Formats: sequence, C-alpha cells, structure tokens
Amino acid sequence: MNLKEAFNAQKQLNAMFERFTSYLKNSANLMKTEEKHFRSQTVSGQTDEVIDVTNYDSKTYPADQVVDFLLVLLEEREKLNSAIHDAKSKVALDIDGAVDLNKKRRAAAVTLAMMNRQKSSSILRKNSGTGYIFNNDGNQTTYRYDVETVKTIDFDRNKVRDRLKKLLSEADELSPQIEAALNDAVVDYAWPFATHATADEIFETYYETK
Repeated sequence: MNLKEAFNAQKQLNAMFERFTSYLKNSANLMKTEEKHFRSQTVSGQTDEVIDVTNYDSKTYPADQVVDFLLVLLEEREKLNSAIHDAKSKVALDIDGAVDLNKKRRAAAVTLAMMNRQKSSSILRKNSGTGYIFNNDGNQTTYRYDVETVKTIDFDRNKVRDRLKKLLSEADELSPQIEAALNDAVVDYAWPFATHATADEIFETYYETK
C-alpha cells in the first residue's frame, strides 16, 4: 500500500479501537445479570426460576474476547506505524513538515484574503453629538451637532495582495509534490482484516476463524 492507504488504515484501526474501548466502558457489557424468582416461598408447589436478563435486548460479545481483540488492534497499529516510518524515511520530501507548512500557508492566505476585502467607509450621523454651552443669561444649555465616523484602511493593500498571491502560488507548487510522495511511497504493510467491513463484522469474523 502507499502512504495514503496507510493513513486510511490508521483511521480504521483507530475507529475500531474506539468502538471496542467504548464497549468495555459500558458496565452493562461486563456484568452477567440474573433474576431469581422465589415462587415456592409464597406458593407451595410452585417452581423457582433463574432468568438470565443480561443485555437481553442487544448483541453482546464476551468481554475477554474484546480485551484480546484490543491488544490485536494495538499490535497492528504498532506494525503499521513502523512501516509508515520506514516508508517516510525513504522519501526525499519531509512529508509531515510539508503538509503542516501548506496548511499554515493556506490558513494565512484565508486571513490575507479577509484583509483584502476590507473597505474604507464613512458614516454621518445627524444630530448624534451633544454639547453644552452657557447662553447670554449664564444658563447652561445643550446643543446638537453631526458626527462622522471615518474608517480608513491602515495597511498597504497592494502588498497584502502580492503576499496573498505568493502564498497561494507556493502552496499550489508544493501540493503536487506532497500528493506524489503520498502515492509513490511504498508502505510494507498488509491490511489483515476484511476490506469494507464494519468493526463488528471484523471482530466476529476474527473469532470465527480462530
């Protein structure tokens, strides 16, 4: 498989691990529950009965098997991680660094594009200001006046546009190199489970073949 497929395999292993750790965190899956009906204590001749009501309305798996399967998943993850590490070491491009750099370039480009959309503006609000003066009689009186709020771009828009173009160009130039590395790198790992199967189907198949 290539690195793209290996990363997808990592996600699948993670999803299965989460599925079965969640299963074990549910105490209802760890307990056997019985109801003991003591009929004979009340009515002579009636038969006592023990009824198993353990998760009677849902599918259950033996907890011991689930624990063992979690360890299998961890072993597979360790094998896969090692294979990915070996594959990356044989690629000239620092894939992780390149992916992270391009993410940051595109994030910066989003910010610069937002800056580029800013516009200068002005708003005149009639009679919104209030002042105080003394009239000829010495009494304090108020008066109203217009207020204009002016917003002016406080950066060099041309520089921002140039830097935006540069960031996008660099990101576009690096993207195919990353894509090629992900597709061409050979990861020495074989997926041990059925493809396109759910976590439960994989688990059930695994123990059917044991």
